[in-house]
Amino acid sequence: MAAQSQEQSLREELTCAICCELFKDPVMLECMHHFCKACIQGYWGRCPRVASCPQCRREFPSRTFRTHYLVSGVVEKVRKCSSEDHKRKMQKCLEDALRAHQKEMETFVRTKHAVEKDICSLTKASGELNSKIRTEFIRLHQILEEEERAVLSELAKEEEQLFFRLRGDIMRLEEGISELGKNIEHIQEILNKKGDSLMLEVENLAFRPPAHVETQPTLDIERHRDRYSGPLQYIFWRHMLQSIHPAPAPLTFDPESAHPNLIFSKDLTAVTESDRRQPVCSSPKRFQQCVNVLGSKTFDSGSHYWEVWVGSKTKWDLGVAAESVDRAAKIRLCPENGYWALRLRNGVEYWATATPWVRLAPRSCLRKVGVFLDCNEGKVAFYDAEDMAHLFTFHQAAARQFCPFFSTCFSDGKLNMEPMRICHLTL
Repeated sequence: MAAQSQEQSLREELTCAICCELFKDPVMLECMHHFCKACIQGYWGRCPRVASCPQCRREFPSRTFRTHYLVSGVVEKVRKCSSEDHKRKMQKCLEDALRAHQKEMETFVRTKHAVEKDICSLTKASGELNSKIRTEFIRLHQILEEEERAVLSELAKEEEQLFFRLRGDIMRLEEGISELGKNIEHIQEILNKKGDSLMLEVENLAFRPPAHVETQPTLDIERHRDRYSGPLQYIFWRHMLQSIHPAPAPLTFDPESAHPNLIFSKDLTAVTESDRRQPVCSSPKRFQQCVNVLGSKTFDSGSHYWEVWVGSKTKWDLGVAAESVDRAAKIRLCPENGYWALRLRNGVEYWATATPWVRLAPRSCLRKVGVFLDCNEGKVAFYDAEDMAHLFTFHQAAARQFCPFFSTCFSDGKLNMEPMRICHLTL
């Protein structure tokens, strides 16, 4: 209503007082009133007297006026806007704008709901992670506290034993001192006598043997101190490793699954690629097209962790494979084909073989990679094992049995000859 009122007021301002229509070729008189050029000329033509303004009746010595181009432009715009065609165009334009805004509003609302959902998910996930981290640290604290109690108890027990031994030595020494004191008094009494009777008494005297006291070897306090000092944190850390779960799996490579060009160390923890095929037995478990090899263990439950040294190799693949993967064909690494892996190409390009592959940007070149497999949750995660920075996690990994998976990739002459190694953490 307000817009219509403003439009009506504007039309009235731009309406000629003579013809009561919008101005045509508007002109302005000296009194500042506007009229159509033809209307004012016709009005003055019918006026026998001196020319005057039809509105304010002001008389003018001459019949002059000025063309008002600004008002003319405004009138044309108003006339154009008043046309039905223009109204239809404006109607369509406004309707299109309304639909666009409504669509954008719906997008904003959906996005807002998605963000609110993310907030709820984040709150829930943070709570679960908070609880999990607290539980893990409580367990670590318990291990440390148990270790502390055990060491302090052992120290207290050894201290009590040493005190008991030393107190026994003191008691025996005190008894010896008392016995020697009695002997000294007796000898002193004899010495105080004079004459031949002294010599006779001495000859007849049966001397008591000197007191004999058996004591333990001198306490080596430095040995006792050294036993409970030294690198205590390292000592207790080594003890803690025995309680860590999952402990790093003591894996080796499975030669029966290895491509014929792969060569292994005697302990089956290092592998490299040769340009010649090795004389190996034929096996349906053996990879034929790619220089791949699996770990010696398979997993179907629980959580497991292992570390792989890749050093300065320029390309490699590693991770987890389903035990049932096709080993005779050359297959793209992806979860659909039973592979959950990381790969390096050209020395600097790191990829997670998801669908589609995901480019990774670790903070530094990876030299040792940690692989975490949780069979129960279907999770395969990768870490920079040198600082445990998280690299990537696959979810919903499913297989009857999982195998550690490795590929040295071809050596490219000598550019990629460095062996790939399974790291064993000695407890």
